[in-house]
Amino acid sequence: MAEDEFDEEEKAGPSGRTGPSEARGERSGTRTVPATPHDGLFRALVSDPGRAAALIRDHLPNRIVGLLAETPPVPLDGSFVDEALRGSQSDMLFKVELASGGPAFVYVLAEHKSYADPGTPLQLANYMVQIWKHHAQGRADRLRALPPIIPVVFYHGESRWSVGEGLGAMLATDDPELVFLPGERFILRVLTALPMEELSHDAALRAGLVALTRRAIEFVPMIVEGLAEDDTLQKQVFEYILLTYPEKDMEALRANLRAAGFDEMEGLVGTIAEALMERGEARGLKRGKAEGLEQGKADVLTRLLERRFGPLPPTVRDRIAAAGPGELDAWLDRVLDADGLDAVFGRSDRH
Repeated sequence: MAEDEFDEEEKAGPSGRTGPSEARGERSGTRTVPATPHDGLFRALVSDPGRAAALIRDHLPNRIVGLLAETPPVPLDGSFVDEALRGSQSDMLFKVELASGGPAFVYVLAEHKSYADPGTPLQLANYMVQIWKHHAQGRADRLRALPPIIPVVFYHGESRWSVGEGLGAMLATDDPELVFLPGERFILRVLTALPMEELSHDAALRAGLVALTRRAIEFVPMIVEGLAEDDTLQKQVFEYILLTYPEKDMEALRANLRAAGFDEMEGLVGTIAEALMERGEARGLKRGKAEGLEQGKADVLTRLLERRFGPLPPTVRDRIAAAGPGELDAWLDRVLDADGLDAVFGRSDRH
């Protein structure tokens, strides 16, 4: 791929970030602090070129892998995720070579919501358009030869994936003559539906993906052995488990480590837990204020919705309870002018 496909200015962007989302979470020196534990582990897994190559080989159809050159993918720093969705989505853009010699991108979007978001195809189409616009920079030669983008969506939520394959499924028409789409397909891999051995042939990547799918307690030996060669990722994976798994799983984790003879790893888990507690004490007041503000927004939104539209379905209440500050703000902005729940949340939340 030509060096100017994403030059240094494009890679970093005006504030060291690619695309319109210039910051993910808070910044600490030159390192961007991830917005959520999901985001932190996902980016840690795919930012390594070797694991990125494994991800592409393992989760793209063979016919597409066969179109790619053997050169490893190049991860490009930054995010194209909408600001309101940063708490529930992660993304990574890779530059790859085609076997034919032309350039291409692989865009990986991770959905961290516990439910299948019906807006995913529309969001994905928007991100792809942003990538092309950012690549082209308004230059005529690039606009005439946009690299293909191979979009991949990873979902590890608890509910069944029930979203259509593309924007066509969202349109209120059955007439193909009226279907004009900016992006028609994406590749979906429901991680929770895959057997562990199909997650990846790369041991470290497989271990991290098992952690994301909430199966780490069941597969402790595989996790430990898969992470044995990468101390940094080892700490990131176990920190993620401690931050996101239910409290009842922690004793099971340590018991399984002891039963498998991983005494050193049990000690590491204890050290990470202590560090998290110390960090929690240092940030406790700030976090408490933020959580209180979010709860207040959720309560106000619920009251307004009930005043306007009557008792809320359980799916709506669950979605409000799981929402981040960006989503709550967006829904509060819509609620006063909306003519129904569809206009606030989307058609899938009506029932």
